[in-house]
Amino acid sequence: MGCLRNVLAGVGCATLLVIGGIAAWHYRAQIGGLVDSVRGEPAAWSADTTGAVGHPSEGALRSARRAEARMAAPDGPAEVTLTADELAALIADALDPVARRVLDSIRVALAPGRFTLEGALLTTGLDRGLLGPLSGMLDPWEPVRMGGPAEVVGRGRVAWRPDELVVRAFPFPGALVPRLVDAIMGVQNGAVPIPVPATVGAVRIGPDAVVFERRTD
Repeated sequence: MGCLRNVLAGVGCATLLVIGGIAAWHYRAQIGGLVDSVRGEPAAWSADTTGAVGHPSEGALRSARRAEARMAAPDGPAEVTLTADELAALIADALDPVARRVLDSIRVALAPGRFTLEGALLTTGLDRGLLGPLSGMLDPWEPVRMGGPAEVVGRGRVAWRPDELVVRAFPFPGALVPRLVDAIMGVQNGAVPIPVPATVGAVRIGPDAVVFERRTD
C-alpha cells in the first residue's frame, strides 16, 4: 500500500506540474506583464505600429466635421478620408463623461483593420476589483492602451470594439477586456460608439487613414 500511495502521489504531482505548465503558457503574457508591472516597467505602447498616430485638436475636429458634412450631403462623394488626427479628434469629442474623467492625453494609432487608443488612465476612478492583482501596485495615473476593429452597426453609428487592453505593462485576458472597456469608456458590452453621418455605410481603417464609404441602400 505504501508503494501504491507513493506512485499515486507521484502521478498527482506530475499532473499538477503539467496543468501548471499549461496554465503558465496560456497566461504567459499576463505573467510577464505582471512581473514588468511589479518592476515598474513602462507600458508597452504601440512601438511596433507602422501606421499613423493622431492627436486630437480643435483644428483636426473642424476638418473632420467638414469631411462629415460632405458625406452627409445628398450629392456628396462616394467616400471621404480622415487622417489619424481627425479620427482622434472625433473620438475625443464623443467621449462619455466617465471617459473624460478617467482618461487624459489620448492619441490614436492606426493599423490595418483596427486602431488603438492610448493615453493616461486615472486608476483611482475605477473599481479596484476590476484591476485584479494590479490594484495594489498602480500609481493614480498609469499608461493605458486599448485597441480593436470598428464597424458600422446602424445608420449614424459606428461601434469600436477593443479586443486588447494593457495597463502599464499588464495585458488583461480577452474575457475581461469588455468589462474594463465599459468601466473606462462609460459604455456597455465593450462597444464604444462613434457618431457618423447617417449616409456612412462602411468604415475602412488603414495604416495611414480612415475611409468612410457612402451607403448604397
